Amino acid sequence: MRTWRDLPRATAVVATIGVVAALLPTASAYPGSPPAEKPRVTRAVSLVGTDLHLQGGKVVPLPTKAGSHPVLLGTSRRGWVVASGSTFRLVRPGGAVQRITGRNGTDLFVTEALSDDGERVVTASLDQGDTFNIRVADLDGKVAVRTFFEELYVDVMDADDGRVYVGGRDGLWVVDERTDGRTRVLRRPTALVALEHDTVFVGTRKRPGRVGPTSLGEPGTPRWRARSVPVAVSPDGAHVVGDDGTVRAMADGRVVRRVPTPGRGREFHSLGWASARRVLVETRSGGRTTLRSCPLPRGTCRVVGSTKRLVSVPTSHGGPYRMP
Repeated sequence: MRTWRDLPRATAVVATIGVVAALLPTASAYPGSPPAEKPRVTRAVSLVGTDLHLQGGKVVPLPTKAGSHPVLLGTSRRGWVVASGSTFRLVRPGGAVQRITGRNGTDLFVTEALSDDGERVVTASLDQGDTFNIRVADLDGKVAVRTFFEELYVDVMDADDGRVYVGGRDGLWVVDERTDGRTRVLRRPTALVALEHDTVFVGTRKRPGRVGPTSLGEPGTPRWRARSVPVAVSPDGAHVVGDDGTVRAMADGRVVRRVPTPGRGREFHSLGWASARRVLVETRSGGRTTLRSCPLPRGTCRVVGSTKRLVSVPTSHGGPYRMP
């Protein structure tokens, strides 16, 4: 996940969405029958305007109550989580929309994310006093964590199971909502955390921008390093896409393809994964925003959606974004 200092010209969009195609089994009225299964929600891979693109290719239009300029944060077992206007919302199977909590509309640079387990909305921001503030709320709006960091060059890098990982040039910390405490777990510059793959990308004090992957649980020397800033690891853990459009093999750092991105120092664009073999990248031209899907290891990048509104990819590990 990038820090706000890596994106000096970042533009609008912050967000969260949950949207759904779900199965709602009917509970039996007879005693001794097995409990009903929890609703299963199809994972949303992207949001183009107000069209939610689900895994498997189905496109679901968001209800009007989800807001006019929504951003997709991810999928929970209850629906899709989105951010729009001044509010985080949960879009349930069937189209019902539930308010979760308010958004930070005060600070200029804000990071918003959904935890990997889909249970927590994380908001982080740098205020005018250079304090990095973090708030974590559940999907009912109850605040689980409210804390701050005075260390600079940090941002939220991932969250799961009641823990938020905050990292940057000075290392990596874990904020635990159970203890309301924080623990420093790394002292090396940290560029990306992928909890689902037990992976952290780290640099060195002398070369903080040259990073590579190692185990989060048992960190060691990275197998390889590159100057490309990692944005997101593929769902199968085999590849990583960087901010310069390079897609590298996690095993050895070999570049397997390049996708069309604006490059560093340019306005932030959504970049992430639709599946283990398809990279999603946002491009802009003529007042329209287009989302393209690029196959691995080669092939033509095809258009999967176009809009005059916003595009978001939750696997971007994403923000920060400047609020609209």
